[in-house]
Amino acid sequence: MAPNQIFPEPLRGSDSDASTPLWFQIASRLLLLLAAALLFLSLGTRVYASNLVVAAFAIVFVAQGCAGFLYAHAWFAERRGACDTRRELASIYRHVLDGILILDDHGVCLDANPAAFAILGAPPAVLVGRSFGQFLKDPRQFERQWRAFLDESFQHGRTELVRHNGSKVVVNFTLTAHYLPGRHAMILCDITERVEAQHSAREMQNLYQHMADSIDEVFWLLDAATKKVVAVNRAYETVTGRSLESIENDPFSYEDLIHAGDRAHVLAKLEEAVHSGHFDEEFRIVRSDGEVRWVWVKASPVRAADQGIRQLYGTAQDITARKLADAQVAEHLVAAESARAEAESAGAEAEALRRATLALTQNLRMDAVLDTLLQTLFQIVTYDAASVILTEENERLFVAREAPPATVNRPVVTLEASDNAILQRVVALKRAMYVPDTREESDWRDHKAFSGVRSWIAVPLVVSDSVVGLLSIGSKQPRAFTTQHLHLAKLLAIPAAVAIHNARLYEWAQIYAAERQTLLKKLDQTADKNAAPLRGHFPN
Repeated sequence: MAPNQIFPEPLRGSDSDASTPLWFQIASRLLLLLAAALLFLSLGTRVYASNLVVAAFAIVFVAQGCAGFLYAHAWFAERRGACDTRRELASIYRHVLDGILILDDHGVCLDANPAAFAILGAPPAVLVGRSFGQFLKDPRQFERQWRAFLDESFQHGRTELVRHNGSKVVVNFTLTAHYLPGRHAMILCDITERVEAQHSAREMQNLYQHMADSIDEVFWLLDAATKKVVAVNRAYETVTGRSLESIENDPFSYEDLIHAGDRAHVLAKLEEAVHSGHFDEEFRIVRSDGEVRWVWVKASPVRAADQGIRQLYGTAQDITARKLADAQVAEHLVAAESARAEAESAGAEAEALRRATLALTQNLRMDAVLDTLLQTLFQIVTYDAASVILTEENERLFVAREAPPATVNRPVVTLEASDNAILQRVVALKRAMYVPDTREESDWRDHKAFSGVRSWIAVPLVVSDSVVGLLSIGSKQPRAFTTQHLHLAKLLAIPAAVAIHNARLYEWAQIYAAERQTLLKKLDQTADKNAAPLRGHFPN
């Protein structure tokens, strides 16, 4: 209901009767009706020639009386309707929830309904007869604002008022000027609870936003129909290295973040998620600086009224550190398993080395030493071909024993260290060498001592800082050996060098003994020959 309809003007007669009082019009019509009745009665006793004229006047007077009667009946009915309307408007005025105030030209309250008293927290004695400016936060500005309102004749908006007890109330107001001369209507709607609820909601939203921006996880919201990103928090910049503006300007740019190797799988899973509502994947992304990171993305559905999936919301967590830790743990497990296997193997290899050392030191014959050495070597380093190469004077080398054994009556294979740069380094530096692939080694030179070899190990046999020879170990496959094989071969070379050195000493001792026996025999024979003539000149 518009403000200028709250207190309607009093009902009045028609425009034609506006200058004549209503009571006078009704009384005159009743008198004419009475006169017409008296005239009609007189006609019943006297009849004159002018009766027709008199009858005509009587009819007019009767009609005028009837009209007066009908007018009076309508007037009373209108009065009753007006009273009913006023009672209805008064009931609304008293019971409406919005506050209604009637103000004069100075902003003084002339009247107010109960809702206005309740909204302003003021009894009639405080409100009626006093300026409405007392309820403004700054009453001194009320006069200026009131004059502006009278000039505009209409105002509406929202303001905060100070109640009589000092508390604050927020209202939507509507002001209508001059609904009657010198009378102005104000309607107040209390929206304090709604404003406080909105304020609390904003505070809660700000709190959530602050929390979302303070954590390392990415919070995101995705439209299920279009798979377009609707919202994302600031952690997106930290994790991806891209700005929030980039995802806002291009809501599908998250697809470019996914590593090319994972993109097809992840997008297929996302297509399933918009129907199932479930997404839980770990995959790689590529940051703007090119760094590859691992993320763990989870999602849940936001359902519409028909239980269909309207949106997906979820988190994206950087799990690169965890992935690296998992990889390290896996490497450690592999290393531990390898160490365990190596320990078990080392146990067998250590036993083989112990037996080899014992066998090498128990037999001083060179042939037995060389055969034992190659047999033990095969137990700890599986090879396709191996040989024991011994040194001679002037840096000359010869193959003393090889496995598989050489053909019968094959000439002794000799080598010149100076002709082979790798052999020369092994002998000169007294250091073992491993060639993973002979075809990739620029200094490699094929020789019939290690023909067809692709992987090769050479270990010098050193005794008292002198090289007595070397172990040659070969395989037909490239990179067939490991550093562990090289280590075991070097361990075996220590007792092998001593055994070979002792075998040589033993051979030299045997040669010396044989030569001594031969020399002694020759001396004995010479002595016998010289003694025979002398025995013939002396008597027995």
